[in-house]
Amino acid sequence: MSFRILFVLFTTISLSTSKQYRSDYVYNRKSDAFYKLHIESLFKNPAIRACEVEGAQLMASITDYDIAQVHEMLKEYPDIGDYVWVQEEGPMENRQDIESEEALFTPSYHEDSGVNQMYNCDVLTRQGKIETGGCIRNMPFVCKVDAKDAYYDAECKVYGKDYQYEGDIGSCYKIPMVRVTWDQAYAECKAEGAHLVVINSEAEQLIVWNMTKAVMNANLMGDTWYFYAGYRANRPTDNSPRVFLTIFNQTLDEAGFNVWSRNEPNNYMNREYCGSIFKKDGRLNDIDCTGQRSFICEKEIK
Repeated sequence: MSFRILFVLFTTISLSTSKQYRSDYVYNRKSDAFYKLHIESLFKNPAIRACEVEGAQLMASITDYDIAQVHEMLKEYPDIGDYVWVQEEGPMENRQDIESEEALFTPSYHEDSGVNQMYNCDVLTRQGKIETGGCIRNMPFVCKVDAKDAYYDAECKVYGKDYQYEGDIGSCYKIPMVRVTWDQAYAECKAEGAHLVVINSEAEQLIVWNMTKAVMNANLMGDTWYFYAGYRANRPTDNSPRVFLTIFNQTLDEAGFNVWSRNEPNNYMNREYCGSIFKKDGRLNDIDCTGQRSFICEKEIK
């Protein structure tokens, strides 16, 4: 694709429209689709799963408008490298075999299969080329969802699937099938139009606890004893005690539920400043904010 054509495409990208999706996705009027550039680096299969959690797909069937959109997003991040994962199916005229470039894709341990092997995977370059090489590499990636497929839950008023409405409480809840840090969990719930769960009563605590007990460990491929929730404490600069506040700047007593698990909060190793729900008893637990954990999103229906 010539520079002139790329320039025209870049200048015709529209980021403003009445169409809406998750707040972390950008709309392109020309392609009638939403896009998100993940600047964190993942292996190919986890990248595919991350897009699916967001109701999208790893970008495939690459068009000139897709390339222009990704080019614009990459310009904001000049230091994340020149390649992003995309799904196979790109136009062959833009494809270049780079399997011989050993410095780009070096075989290494594959986290999903547990074996050392190579695959044929596609990446998109900053220059708008689709190149094919080995899959065993951490890279940024692009998720895409066509506007016609962008999901909206009208009952729960969220841009996400699998929310469960609880009429007695008046809220919808969801446990996404992904494990992230507290900050990432906060951002994920917010992007869908919800928030990290805040428990306001014993009745709500029982509903949330039952949801955590229904989650099988195999669904999340790791520890599911703790689920990030919407409260945390600032690290004191003196010897004052930690004060946990909800994401709405309430104390736990003001929120309506302040029951901790036995011997909690204990601030283990002086690094537990985020809140979670303990699957064993459904009560509150302090936890390290940087751990990869499950989490619970909530959206009140008013």
